[in-house]
Amino acid sequence: MNSKQLLFFLKTAELNSIAAAARALEVAQPSISLQLENLEHELGTSLFDRSFRGVVLTESGLIFKAHAESIIRQVEQAKLDVHQFEREPTGQLSIGMTQPIGNIISVPLLALVEQRYPNIKLELYTGLSYSLSNQLLAGEIDIAISSPDGSDVSQIRQHKLFREKLFLSMGMEPKVTAHKALRKQSTIRFEELAKHEVIVTGERDSLGYILRQYEERIGMKVPHKPAFGQLMTTLRYVVDGYGMLLSPTSAFYHLQPVGQIHALEITEPTLWRDVYVSTAANRPETAMLRAIMPLIQQVTKAEFESGRWQGELDSE
Repeated sequence: MNSKQLLFFLKTAELNSIAAAARALEVAQPSISLQLENLEHELGTSLFDRSFRGVVLTESGLIFKAHAESIIRQVEQAKLDVHQFEREPTGQLSIGMTQPIGNIISVPLLALVEQRYPNIKLELYTGLSYSLSNQLLAGEIDIAISSPDGSDVSQIRQHKLFREKLFLSMGMEPKVTAHKALRKQSTIRFEELAKHEVIVTGERDSLGYILRQYEERIGMKVPHKPAFGQLMTTLRYVVDGYGMLLSPTSAFYHLQPVGQIHALEITEPTLWRDVYVSTAANRPETAMLRAIMPLIQQVTKAEFESGRWQGELDSE
């Protein structure tokens, strides 16, 4: 397998035609056909369904396409990184974050990168912690910023970024009778959570994983219901007084100054969650990665010092 085969494959998949791919790449059609046949022989499967109308990716072809795109992107970035080792970093960098983290650092990070490294184009994605790990290992993103969820991290490099404190947040006018008394409190003991239903992401995600660890340590269960997929939807539900959310302040900091969220600090014990910047161990730390890492730390420090992201900075 070589990069020429991957380029031929991707162009054919894009145009659904070997002849069209040959014209676009200015290569003889038999040459592309031969390379695709060799690729399929090496993989032991058909990548295209062929007919007089053209070609269409098979299920195996769809799977391979995602990997081929990732490989080509990494090859191109490797070329840039070698050529520009002592020059300003240039290229595209993909960062995946959990939704609360994206909520608090995406905009200042984009602004800082545009200011410091105008030739770096950031692509930002959000997702649950376990999906970000899968995307990282598949080469779909270059950096993941998330928290432990019990997944295997043996193939991932992790750099601790922050230790965030978890809070219970609620609307200013709760519609649930049992929640109304909590509006007068600024703290809530962990064992008191057993009396209330709390919104939290599933156990495969880091927040559900962390909650389960605290439950096992204390020997109690917290009644909970799943979040609604999108953070904005969950926050609207909370702001309107229908539920309470377990989360760091990064999720709701923007709603506190305008008087839409009341947050209670959880005590006895205080709930913490570590945040890591992760990269795939089987890929080199490129010039772009080395340039962006300090900016992620700088933005995190600024959000911590402003009080918007409550917790503890990593001392390393």
